Amino acid sequence: MKKQLWTVLVAIFVLGFFVVTANAQEMDRESLKAEIMKELKEDMKADAGYVGWIRDHITIGGLLRVGASYQKLEYWDTRSDLKESDINMTTVELAVAAEINEWVTGDITFLYEDPTNICGRKHHAEDTDVEIDEAIITIGNTDEFPLYFSAGKMYVPFGALLTHFPDDPAMDVPLTLIMGETNEKAALLGVEVEGFGVSVYGFNGDIDEAGEDNQIESYGVDAHYALEHEEGLDLLVGVSYISNILDSDNLQDAMKEHGYPQIVDYIAAYDAYLHVGFAGFFFDAEYMRSLDDIKQIDYPNLPLTRGKSEPTVANFEAGYNLDWGRNLEIVLKYVYTRQAGILGFPDDRYGICLNQDIWDHVVVSLAYLYDDYDRTDIDTKDKRNTVYAQLAIEF
Repeated sequence: MKKQLWTVLVAIFVLGFFVVTANAQEMDRESLKAEIMKELKEDMKADAGYVGWIRDHITIGGLLRVGASYQKLEYWDTRSDLKESDINMTTVELAVAAEINEWVTGDITFLYEDPTNICGRKHHAEDTDVEIDEAIITIGNTDEFPLYFSAGKMYVPFGALLTHFPDDPAMDVPLTLIMGETNEKAALLGVEVEGFGVSVYGFNGDIDEAGEDNQIESYGVDAHYALEHEEGLDLLVGVSYISNILDSDNLQDAMKEHGYPQIVDYIAAYDAYLHVGFAGFFFDAEYMRSLDDIKQIDYPNLPLTRGKSEPTVANFEAGYNLDWGRNLEIVLKYVYTRQAGILGFPDDRYGICLNQDIWDHVVVSLAYLYDDYDRTDIDTKDKRNTVYAQLAIEF
């Protein structure tokens, strides 16, 4: 009897042990499951917060341009006429803007260019690698306070470089862009108040005066007034000054092409620009000029010093936006330059352009340019006829 009782007690104990163990394991599994679900929800919440922050603070935009061109170039010397045609992926651009907080923003622009030939000069028509075109940190919020500070790799504000023509990196219209566009690592201080804007900047340029150290000596200033859509009126007027125009990207190339000579003095330049738009009509004017002759050290026979060399460019465009379901922009152009033969610029340029919106952010352009060159042109060009078509999308 006792033996049977002990057997029953042992059986009950063993059964109870397994039941308790099973319950404990089940509780452990439920607890583990709950813990995992809690961590998963926290991770999802964190991820959602990060994605939400990106959505709210990061803006991405892009630009794609495909161009096709035909050119007939005539020379005033014994060379035969040159005829060229090509299709190029002229521009691939990706821009990222980050609003870090209410007072700090960052902007990065990646750029690839594959230009068509410019004025028959092959060395200006090479495609580029994808590069960082701009990288700027800005401290300031002009909606709250007019003063702001920017630093980084940027296009310094010299001129407005106004144009309505299709933009090819080598055939750039206006010619003011080829003469004045300056991309440098710079620091800029600006102020904007009710349409008025003034900015001053400084940078260390690549073209130095003879005997000078490699220092931050180049600087500039821009002042403008902008009025947008005030009773149908769109207005921009301004002036710019830069202490050394030879630091512009294309003038640097011209200097390097001839052995990267030093210069006697920095060559300052100024620019004045105007844009007026009203009831679909618009008019753009820009005038850019250096303030002194370019004098080089040890290179007295280079084209830059033949006679006077104070490059001057003026660009004028006028047109009308015709809305016939999709906007059609009709543009007429006249450009004149003086003492700019080293840059390959024509003395006079005439042009007409049609820009047709076919969908939102999709534009087809067709342009014609006629160039007349001076006998001082570095490549002995006489006349050029260009037909250029472009398909562009922006997002």
